[in-house]
Amino acid sequence: MDTALVAALQGPAPTVCWLVEMALPAGTARLTDAGEVVFGGQVYRGLDPLLGALSSISGLKDGAANTTTRVDVVVLPRSDQAAAGLTDPTAQGARVRIWFGAINPATGAMIGTPELKFDGELDKAAFTVGATWSVTVECGTQAERQLEPNEDWRLNHPFHSAIWPGETGLINVTDVTKKTYWRAESPSAITYR
Repeated sequence: MDTALVAALQGPAPTVCWLVEMALPAGTARLTDAGEVVFGGQVYRGLDPLLGALSSISGLKDGAANTTTRVDVVVLPRSDQAAAGLTDPTAQGARVRIWFGAINPATGAMIGTPELKFDGELDKAAFTVGATWSVTVECGTQAERQLEPNEDWRLNHPFHSAIWPGETGLINVTDVTKKTYWRAESPSAITYR
């Protein structure tokens, strides 16, 4: 952690903030819970013109054993288009980064360098209607994808071209006499006498 940030957090009543960046297909949204902040040459706004306002962030903790970090970012969308953009299936996999930092209340500038707390991707979004309407964006990491069951994956041309369309890397493979089970247990055979 940046030493200036540590000093600010150890001081009396630090002004802390969250910075959230979502690289959505419609454009990159930068949200904060601190009004307006400049970080890395980019402006993070309390009311983003693309999405709306950041409501809350939950789930930021280290994974344990066979779990990984999952984060929920709740956004109060400013319009129907903003809600549709967040819940659009093409947004799945969009990069999401979250920083934690401190602000100088007199100048509004960041103190030191905010700490990157999460670097992952948008998994799915759910629209909620209540006293207010909001979109909960569930985010995961690449490490989480590695824990997914993948016994349906095969080392063959149809599966290869499904992942990389137009790639012909396995189309000319010949004389394959032994099946290779990729990242899965080989099936066990039962013999009868």
